[in-house]
Amino acid sequence: QHPATPPLDFAPSSHACGAMSDGLPKLNAARAVAVPLAAASQGVQAISKLVSEHQIGEKLSKLGSHSALEHLSSRKELLLAVLGLVLVLHGAQFKNIILVTQLVMSFLYVRVKGSVMAIYNDIKTVVDKAEADAPQAEPAKESNEDQSKHAKKRDAKKEAAKAPSAADTQAHIEASKKVLKALDSERLTNASTEVMVCLMACLLVLHGGLAQRVAVSYALVAAVAGRVEGLLHFEGFEEVESWTSSLLRFALWVVILPMAIFMGPLALILNVVAFGADLATQHGVAFLAKIGKVPDADAILGSPKGLMAFGGLVAFGTLWQVWSWAAGSDMAWYFQMLYLPVVIAEGLLGLL
Repeated sequence: QHPATPPLDFAPSSHACGAMSDGLPKLNAARAVAVPLAAASQGVQAISKLVSEHQIGEKLSKLGSHSALEHLSSRKELLLAVLGLVLVLHGAQFKNIILVTQLVMSFLYVRVKGSVMAIYNDIKTVVDKAEADAPQAEPAKESNEDQSKHAKKRDAKKEAAKAPSAADTQAHIEASKKVLKALDSERLTNASTEVMVCLMACLLVLHGGLAQRVAVSYALVAAVAGRVEGLLHFEGFEEVESWTSSLLRFALWVVILPMAIFMGPLALILNVVAFGADLATQHGVAFLAKIGKVPDADAILGSPKGLMAFGGLVAFGTLWQVWSWAAGSDMAWYFQMLYLPVVIAEGLLGLL
């Protein structure tokens, strides 16, 4: 009996690669790393100097506590309700923004946020430590009042023309090394990978095709299932409630996915209108509860009145936008001027 033949492995082993590289001369690529590190350190120091000189942090904090922004923040529920009504009327005109928003919030936000916040906290810790260890800045020398403007310009040109010395370059390199040692390269790689995956997924959805149809179907199934589950009761199947919910969503997928594939514009309009109607009803009722017009927002939303309001907005928005799409009409110019920043953003996304 012949012994079993081992499977063929065409991948080069690490031992073979190491043996092959041992006999080859190695190039010193330190300068290719040193120059970017020194430039990065100089750039960070220059930006930090500008931020401290112009007090950008204090100005941003004052802007965040501005009375106008605080007033808008207090009216957040009303603004989101108005946004929902805008989507009910004209949401299909901004399909790229809505699809990217739904994709990120449904699939990518939690993953990307976790990875990016981890590396951000590491960078913040390193920056705080570097600022604590940095020497105190020397007081600026008072300039001579009699010095002419031409002399000041000439001195500025001389200072700008001075090339950094080797000691300064080495100091910048050492500072960059300290930062790199304190950071976790694996976390940075994971964060970069998550961001790139998010960008690629958004591009796939923006370019249409099956990816866009699946994204629209997922959003529609989530919107419909959230409303329908409260109206259905599976008597005798209470102990397998999770399975009945899954079967309901599967049935919705069976209906909605073919509609999205064969009637793409209709599915897209339904998705946008349902998204806007959900914003309008939830945040509109929350605003009314905040100002004391209704006693309990959750009770209103779960009641037949809330469902009728949602269904009425969906029906009206669908008819309105399907009619506009079938007639080939666009938004009026005054609406385009009103939505100008969003129109520009939609156009830029359409170029990708």
